[in-house]
Parts: sequence; C-alpha cells; structure tokens
Amino acid sequence: MAFAIALTDEQWELLADLFEPPGRRGAPAVIPRRQMVDAMLFIARTGCQWRYLPERYGTWTAVWAQWRRWRANGVWARAMARLAAVVRVLHDREPSPSMVMVDAQTVKGARYGPTFHEAGGRGGRTIGTKRTILVEILGLPVAARAGSARPHDVQAGRELLGEHLADLPSVRAIVDDRAYRGLAALAERKHVRLDIKAPPKGVSGFTPLWPLYKIEHAFAQLEGWRRLSRCYEGSEASARAWLEVASVGYLAWRAAA
Repeated sequence: MAFAIALTDEQWELLADLFEPPGRRGAPAVIPRRQMVDAMLFIARTGCQWRYLPERYGTWTAVWAQWRRWRANGVWARAMARLAAVVRVLHDREPSPSMVMVDAQTVKGARYGPTFHEAGGRGGRTIGTKRTILVEILGLPVAARAGSARPHDVQAGRELLGEHLADLPSVRAIVDDRAYRGLAALAERKHVRLDIKAPPKGVSGFTPLWPLYKIEHAFAQLEGWRRLSRCYEGSEASARAWLEVASVGYLAWRAAA
C-alpha cells in the first residue's frame, strides 16, 4: 500500500533534523515531535477531524498548534524534497532530477464559511481548488502548489515552476503534453528545454504518453489520502501543506519499498 502513517526508525532518521532541529531553544516539547509527525500523517491518511485525533497522539490542540507552525515555515516541503532525493539515490540516480513534468488537478471544495475556493476546471463548473505538482522521471512528486481552481492549468504550472526551478539546478528539460505549450516563454527564460509530447498521428482516443502517465499515477496515489478527497481547507497555505504531507507519506513508503 502506497502510504506510511507511522514512520519507521529509519524513515524518521532521514527527517528528524527538519522537524526537530539541533540546538532548538525554548521549553522541552511535551509531545515528541515524531509523535506529532505521525499524528499529521494519520489525519492526512484517514481524513479524521482534529478533535477526533486518537489519544495516543497527544492533545489535539497541541498537535494542531504545531501543525500551524510547520505549515508556516515550510518544513513539509523540505521533507518532501529530501525524501524524493533519497528515493532517487536508491534507484542509482542523482539526487536532483534533470527533467520534470507538471500537471494540475481540480478538486471540489467542501467547506462552509470563508475560503479561497473559486469556480474553475473543465467548463469552469468546479468550485474548489487546483492542485499542481512537479514530478520527476520515477514519478516522485518534488514540489506542490494549491490555489483557487479559477486560473488555467498553464498559469498554475508556470507559478509552481517559477517558485521551484531555482531549487532544482540540475533540471534541463520540462516534459509535458500539448496543453502546456504556454510554458515556452518560461522555459526559454529559465534556459531549459520544453519537450511537448503528443499521440502518434492517426491515433484517436486516450493514449498514455510516456513518461507523462507517471504524473497521473502520482495523483492516483495521493488521492488515496482521505484529507485530499476534497478540499476542506480555508487557506491556500493549508491546502498546499496537506498535499505536501500526503506526498511525504507516499515518498516515505517509496523509500522503504
């Protein structure tokens, strides 16, 4: 099964310094940081509401407060990038990819009260969130973004690439389907090649394109995390962070596979 709810000792060692930095100041933590990480992975996987968090994880209000701090300082994004590098090394590849693919998925919102959700997606009928991920050749998500469903997929992809290409200095190519031809100007500006894949001439209907089908596989794995079944978040920061949490769980499983 493509997930990790409780990190093994080996998986925790890979990430411990991110969630529990050496030399941290302040009062000692009442709830161990590893326990809090496992609690957030549990919520992401099961879709459990905060106040129904099992007692074995500690007081839910304390875990929620730490969640807000980690959401704000980007620790889940760093954990995601580190695990992707680890899995690449395990497959005899360089830690940083030389090629990335980008795609977006629009999901319905499921929240009462103020939210960032807007209508978008196919036909502009889905009121919710657009999730965009960068995936490398092994199908590993290396960066993620979440925002209103209204912007076009190309615009969301352009923003994600603009934010993260500098963190991926080895990238020399962006591979995508014809819907992303609008990335040409960004690719030229960033000095990377844009490789557009298309079905062979004369072929009609759905045709899997290598390696682009690996993005769909990554989205399929992340959809198994019930917190992502819809967007329950009131802010883009929370929507992005839960996507990153699920990615960390998936990548931790890949690292142990």
